[in-house]
Amino acid sequence: MEALKCPSCKAPLSVSPDDVVITCSFCGFTSTIEGERIANHFILPPTCNGAEVREKVKAWVGRGGKAMVSEAGLRFVPYWVESMRASTQYEGYRQSSETEYYTDSKGQRRSKSITVYEPVRGAFSENPSVNVLCRRGAAFYSQGALDKALQVSKTSVTPFDFKQVTAVESKPLFLNSELTDPDAFEIAETMVSEAHRKRAEATATKIWDCNTQIQKTGSYLLHVPHWLVRYRFGNETYRVGVDGFTKNVLKGEVPVSGGFRGLMFAVSIIGLLIGTIGAYMTTQLLAADLSYVAYAVIILGAALAAVGTWQRFKISSEKHE
Repeated sequence: MEALKCPSCKAPLSVSPDDVVITCSFCGFTSTIEGERIANHFILPPTCNGAEVREKVKAWVGRGGKAMVSEAGLRFVPYWVESMRASTQYEGYRQSSETEYYTDSKGQRRSKSITVYEPVRGAFSENPSVNVLCRRGAAFYSQGALDKALQVSKTSVTPFDFKQVTAVESKPLFLNSELTDPDAFEIAETMVSEAHRKRAEATATKIWDCNTQIQKTGSYLLHVPHWLVRYRFGNETYRVGVDGFTKNVLKGEVPVSGGFRGLMFAVSIIGLLIGTIGAYMTTQLLAADLSYVAYAVIILGAALAAVGTWQRFKISSEKHE
């Protein structure tokens, strides 16, 4: 089989079986697998180079500057941004309890609780813009944090310009899209419909009819810069994800300190002691039929010992900037 070449510069393209929209790493030309150019193509321009990211991560890790960055790779993550008009109408009921007062046959005033069902009807509409990650199953470190950051930063998108990319990285890596525009819109449509259903359900006890009408108003392909950094501290390797547009650390692994490990070791010892006390109490309380108290103490001790031991041997924890 002949290797695919870029329709623009004729350079070889790196393509996997699931890719349907491809970006050339040599010239930035973006097209479908059939070679049709993607016209609505935008980018969040990268604002930091490899040296800046390395210094950023070392400062973020701290530890007296002993962290040694071994790898810092920039890749551009593709999203379809789907714009639409969404309108929802719904019907249901709201259930509540009220107190009803009455006079019984003896003339005494009494009360009782009754259930009241109030009809609920409503309508609302919005013009959402939904970001759909163009990768079906291949997750990457700090992906969720990048998705959230994009909700804010996508207001700063600019038309795709390959020169903005090569200004910070001479050999950029573009992740190809595994979704076509119609695929992405179908996913976005489902996301909006489900969100509208939840919004309607928040107003009632039960919704029996919820009808959402969605009309597409536009879309564009967006590439978002993401740095994946690996650093060594001691004998272990840790990962950090950095937003290539805002320069913020999205998510990162940090070494667990010796003090924390010592604390967890103490917790495990305390758990073992509590468990031992519980075992002794069992023999003393069996005759009084209070062994359940001892069993509870044993379970508590075992839980503390297990948590303390597990945390004792962790090499890292995660934090955000």
